[in-house]
Amino acid sequence: MSISVTNSLSLRLFYNSYASVASGSTRSNASQGTLSMADASALRNAVRKLQDYDFESGTKAQIQEKLKAFADTMNNAITSASKYGAGDTSVKNAASKLKNLNSKYASDLQKIGISVEKDGTLSVYENASKLYSSSKMKDFFDKDSTYLNDIYDAAKKITRRVDVRI
Repeated sequence: MSISVTNSLSLRLFYNSYASVASGSTRSNASQGTLSMADASALRNAVRKLQDYDFESGTKAQIQEKLKAFADTMNNAITSASKYGAGDTSVKNAASKLKNLNSKYASDLQKIGISVEKDGTLSVYENASKLYSSSKMKDFFDKDSTYLNDIYDAAKKITRRVDVRI
C-alpha cells in the first residue's frame, strides 16, 4: 500500500492538535499509539468538516485539496489502526470496517472522483474537482450520509481503544 501524504491546510485542520504528525519526519518518529489516535481523531474531524463544507462555493483547487486530504487521512487511519490493531482486536476490527466501508461505497466514491484500491485505501483522481460535479460532492458529504457517519463511528472506536500512554 503506497501512501502519498500532502501537507495541505485541510490536512492540518483535520489533524488539529495532532498537526505535527500529519506528515513528515515527526510522523515516522511517533509511537504507533500516537499515530492511531491522531489519525482516527483527524478522520473524525474530516468527516465533520466535509459535512459542513460548501462545495458549491469552493474553488476547484480547494475542493481537490479537501478530497486529497480526506483520502490521505482515511489511508493514514487504516494503516495506523491496522498496525496498532495487531495487539487490539477492537482497533483491528475498526480498521477492517473502514476498509469494508470504502469497498461497499466504491461506486459512490467513484462518482465524485475517488477510487478504492484493492487494500481498501483511497486514491483521488488528479482532476476530480474539475471532472465531477460539486453538487454530487455536496450530496455525498451530506450530514445524513450513512458512509460518513459509519466512518465517524469506526474512527471513534479507534480513539476509545488506543492507549497513548508512554
